[in-house]
Amino acid sequence: MRTRILTKVLAVGVISALAAGCGGGEPPSTNGDSGSNDGLTANVRLEDDSQPSGTPKSGGRLRVMIRLDANELDPHRMSETSAFVINEQIYESLVQSYRGEIKPAIAESWEQSADGLTVTFKLRDNAFFHSGRKVTAADVKYSIERIKDPATRAPRARSYESIASVQAPDERTVEMTLSTPNAAILTLLSTAASSIVDRTVVEAGGLNGSVDGGSGPFKLASRVTGQAIKLDKHTQYWEQGVPYLDGIDFTFNPDDNARAAAVRSGTVDFLWRPAPEFIDALKSDEKLKWYGGSGSLSLHLRLNTSKAPYDNVKVRQAIFLALDRQEILNVANSGYGTPLNAGYLPPDRFGAVQDPIYGQADVEKAKALLAEAGYPDGFEAKLMVIATSAFQVRSAEVEQQQLAKIGIKVTIESVESTIADTKTKSADFDMYQSGFGLTYDPDERFTASFLKGGGLNYGNWSDDEYEALVVQARSELDKDKRAALYQQAEKILAERGPVAMTFLNADFDVVQADVMGYKGDPTPTYRFYRNIWLDR
Repeated sequence: MRTRILTKVLAVGVISALAAGCGGGEPPSTNGDSGSNDGLTANVRLEDDSQPSGTPKSGGRLRVMIRLDANELDPHRMSETSAFVINEQIYESLVQSYRGEIKPAIAESWEQSADGLTVTFKLRDNAFFHSGRKVTAADVKYSIERIKDPATRAPRARSYESIASVQAPDERTVEMTLSTPNAAILTLLSTAASSIVDRTVVEAGGLNGSVDGGSGPFKLASRVTGQAIKLDKHTQYWEQGVPYLDGIDFTFNPDDNARAAAVRSGTVDFLWRPAPEFIDALKSDEKLKWYGGSGSLSLHLRLNTSKAPYDNVKVRQAIFLALDRQEILNVANSGYGTPLNAGYLPPDRFGAVQDPIYGQADVEKAKALLAEAGYPDGFEAKLMVIATSAFQVRSAEVEQQQLAKIGIKVTIESVESTIADTKTKSADFDMYQSGFGLTYDPDERFTASFLKGGGLNYGNWSDDEYEALVVQARSELDKDKRAALYQQAEKILAERGPVAMTFLNADFDVVQADVMGYKGDPTPTYRFYRNIWLDR
């Protein structure tokens, strides 16, 4: 007996939970306008009510500026937010998520068995790769198996471990068998990390070069590493009428001043996440429109638990207690965001700890813990940070000052992003000032970043109790019970984990007045770019 899964309802209740709590932090009331929040967070503007009525215009190229290029564009291997922004235009998954709602994508419909162990997808007949090949069930099978293959080194591979097998009985049918029920399966399969890829492109040279293996609304036209990526309209895209744009031209510039000047001068049409110190000025510019206010990047200080003294839980707890998260937020991000005084999840997200575990810095208690751990006089440490990320550098500088109060003498190492990537993956660091984007479902982040074998678990922290809770939550179909399991796991992460959570940022996008169709989603996803059009 099979039950039909409606595109607007997920039986396990995960999507409704996300939709109810997908906002992030808000800036201080003195820094922003208050407006309708669409059930998310105050000071969030997701759509522009002033847009002119009428049919969207086709044509034109959207010029988008982002701070940093992506080192890895293979959707199964990527980890940087900029790669997600770009790849969500190039690639598609079986389904897609928009503001908490699962919708069809390459799969036009799906059914799930009554026991939750079999999901059958029916593929649409008009989805084509950019190579011109039709997307088939064999491509879906290949893509999911590629993610699970250890040789791929997919950072999120462990989230897929409940997928026992994928079969393609015919060209348009995919049968996915699970070893245990997975409450997050549809949200997982909606992410860009679950992209369906063109096997012929993978085998010809891979997915991190000048040719893509996607079937999304835009295709890779050219790439100059570190400078620019040009995407052209995919004329065989399955959704009628979109994309409206002829293409998207991405450029990259780590200089916060230069990016703000570019959008104010009209050199770019879309400034992705300006630096916080420019937000007020950009919001007051009558030639521009702004969107956002909800956060999607969770900042933290990562400790390498594979080496002393960070393998000592009392040392980690001392560091957790020494930090003043509000001060870090104020200095690093001009107060835009929310201090994270518990785990990875902000308080309004599904599964988050509601009561703060940390508040103001407790220097005396932190010193006592260091003494108990055998470091009464503190110790020396190196704190690695990406040099071109100004707000992360500011975070590191505040953390340096705060940790000095308990005797930890921190030297800041500013490195390029490629070096940081190499050093973290090889566990060649003491501390790392970094951040993780929020994910559609908590399981994707918890599994990749904090479980044994997780591709983003830098320093290889492990905790049997934490892992058992996360794995149990994945197969728990009762929404409230699942949330309670995550809350227990978050408490462990906050009290003895490998990261000192600091703050959730507040994201803003700024566009020219004639850029239309912006329909942002703080869950987060960037697939809505296909609906953007230019009133020119």
